[in-house]
Amino acid sequence: MKSSLASSWSSLPHQLRVAGIAMLAAWTTVLSWRVLTEGFAEVGIPLLFIGVVLAGGGAVARWSRLPAVAIVAGQLVVGALLVLGTVTGSPVPTPGTIDAFVLAVQDALETSRNYAAPVQAGVPPVHPLLLVGGALVIWLVDVLTCTLRRAPVAGLALLAAYTLPVAVTGEAVSWWLFVVIAGLFLATVFLQHSDHVTSWGRAPDGERGSFSVRTGAIGNTALALGAGAIALAVVVPVAVPTMSMSVFDGNGPGTREVEVKDPMIDLRRDLQRGQDVPLLWVTTPGPKPSYFRISVLSRFNGSSWTPGDREIPETQTATGPMPALDGVAPDVPRKEFQYDVRVGSDFASTWLPTTEQVTRISAGTDWRYDVNTRDFIGADDDVTTADRTYDFTGAELTYNADAMNSAVSGAGSVAGIFSEVPPSLNNEIRRLAASVTADAPTRFQKAQLLQQWFRQDGGFRYDLNQVESAGNGGADLLAFLNDRVGYCEQFAASFAIMARVIGIPSRVAVGFLEPEKSTNGSWVFSAHDLHAWPELYFPGSGWVRFEPTPAARASGVPDYTAAEFAPVTEEPSPSASRSTELLPDRGETADPAADTTTDDTSSIPWVPVLTGLLGLLVLALLLMTPRLVRGARRRRRLGGDIEDLWAELRDVARDLGHAWPAGRSPRRAGDWLGRLLATPAAGGERPDRPRRGRDQAPEAAAALDRLVQALERSRYSRDPETFTAERFTADLALVEESLAAGVTPREARRAAWWPASVAGRRTSWRPRSRSSQTETSDHETSRTVDELVG
Repeated sequence: MKSSLASSWSSLPHQLRVAGIAMLAAWTTVLSWRVLTEGFAEVGIPLLFIGVVLAGGGAVARWSRLPAVAIVAGQLVVGALLVLGTVTGSPVPTPGTIDAFVLAVQDALETSRNYAAPVQAGVPPVHPLLLVGGALVIWLVDVLTCTLRRAPVAGLALLAAYTLPVAVTGEAVSWWLFVVIAGLFLATVFLQHSDHVTSWGRAPDGERGSFSVRTGAIGNTALALGAGAIALAVVVPVAVPTMSMSVFDGNGPGTREVEVKDPMIDLRRDLQRGQDVPLLWVTTPGPKPSYFRISVLSRFNGSSWTPGDREIPETQTATGPMPALDGVAPDVPRKEFQYDVRVGSDFASTWLPTTEQVTRISAGTDWRYDVNTRDFIGADDDVTTADRTYDFTGAELTYNADAMNSAVSGAGSVAGIFSEVPPSLNNEIRRLAASVTADAPTRFQKAQLLQQWFRQDGGFRYDLNQVESAGNGGADLLAFLNDRVGYCEQFAASFAIMARVIGIPSRVAVGFLEPEKSTNGSWVFSAHDLHAWPELYFPGSGWVRFEPTPAARASGVPDYTAAEFAPVTEEPSPSASRSTELLPDRGETADPAADTTTDDTSSIPWVPVLTGLLGLLVLALLLMTPRLVRGARRRRRLGGDIEDLWAELRDVARDLGHAWPAGRSPRRAGDWLGRLLATPAAGGERPDRPRRGRDQAPEAAAALDRLVQALERSRYSRDPETFTAERFTADLALVEESLAAGVTPREARRAAWWPASVAGRRTSWRPRSRSSQTETSDHETSRTVDELVG
């Protein structure tokens, strides 16, 4: 079989053709995302350019036979730079452009959480997210289809991209786009299977090569794979559920049902209330069950609070006694009361309403509890509170204000998620939190000042009407603090993040505020009782409730938050020590790392970035170590004698995947090496399965014989200094070039970058052809066990 025939499948035009079709399949799939936002042309056109660059560059790199790792990494870097240039206007990664890119991505994430598809104009666009996702899809499809030559696997990436708009909007992709995507995918699968057959030896124009494969089988296989992937693409989106979120907002007036699937407090959303219908009834011999909690929100991303990650193994079922109260000292006075709860059909929540401190519960194995937050979550998505009854025992604690005032910092006593402040938080908010609480000597008193500022001194006003500044796409938290008009969600969320700024662990609780007494003696919570409030952590007292919402909504505050303390005349208490916690003075930012930070400085966490780069550099150095050691060893041997040169030839053979005939004479080893020689490829192109033998490279065979003869003479010569390596370096180079031409390109690259003589790799001299074949000059039948007998 001629080498030109074997390598025709890897020619540059063919590489460009396959890469182009794969790129079009990926780009056309990404076009289905146009239903997610208006002005999709601002995403689609740049992605087409990025796809052309990645596909064309990858095709040229593969045709040049660069290592696959280098191709994949190079495409990823080029794609990242092109996305950076599209978003910021400059592809050069400077601190300014990176900051601008991070800010654009953060705005896009906020928009994606707060606005339904298609995202309208006038808000921060989601284009950066779509550009990043689209570029990754194009890159992944090219890697799978062209570099790894796994087109059927690339169908999974296309399927995932195709199902994205279906999962978000619940609407199907247009049929004509689906037909185009399916056709392009089938074309890539067919071309790849044709490539495989050509590499096996299929000759063109109907000539028979080493193998005979019917092209009908190729088409049938391609059609079967493609049809299976297309069938999945049709069936899977139907089964993909869409996610709904709702805490306080309903579907507008007239709506009875209230759903709590994924609790979230969003500073941008407006409060939309449905009918004030009764939702659950609580019977208890204890006091009025105010602040009946549904869920705890622990993660703040800059614009909204979410539950974060939860640890709910199967052993933590809502059946029986609960663990000890988190952070509450045994000497804190407490009383326990029984609560029987009945939930109506209009309240479908995957979170179980309870009091703040539960010591025992009987709700069934359908519910599990989280250790850190002590809230209860449905074990399955279809488990809700609708029409359920359950009972539990709750503890009512009597907090000691003096104990909380003298408590040390609680940051080290709880999970880090309760103290995290996003780096993107505006420095003006940090300074405001420090300024409001500057006169307080302890953390507890600082929390008191914050509560008083929100309820009285700060001029805030509770209002259920639409808040313009909180919905205009700007900095929502800062806008609320500037305009000072909002409702319970915004007061609780703002209080909690400002508490974290001054060093107090915090979280936000959502639930019901005040119930009404029903005629049968139970307490009833209705839809309009939904409320949010912050909880702060103080060691010895645990998680303690505060109430920042003005009296127009929440008439009173917990007694302990109104306690008064004598002025501090001596050293501040340990809880306010600047030496340990660096609490801020008036007008000073609370973040120690932000003392020299201004609004114009970079928000990039350079220490983790530089650490990551250093780690990558060390990893690269480790991966390069075998190559570096091999190079040093070769340079030392080339300065030695013929024995060193022969040792170098042995390592070259091992690196190329051949087993060295240990214990054999130089002449027998030379005979064996001669069968592995091949004609060096001209112009960089070479077949994947080259012919081998002495007749394929006569010049190299003669050079090998000279090396063997010199080695034999040096071992019996009285003047070994005449057999220096320098005299035979040219012969060694000829033999090495022919040996490298006799292996596949992958084996040649592995020999260069991961040499077996240094890194170690098991090799085998077992024959690659069947033992029943007789030894001929053809390379397919000459590799037998007899090669190493001598």
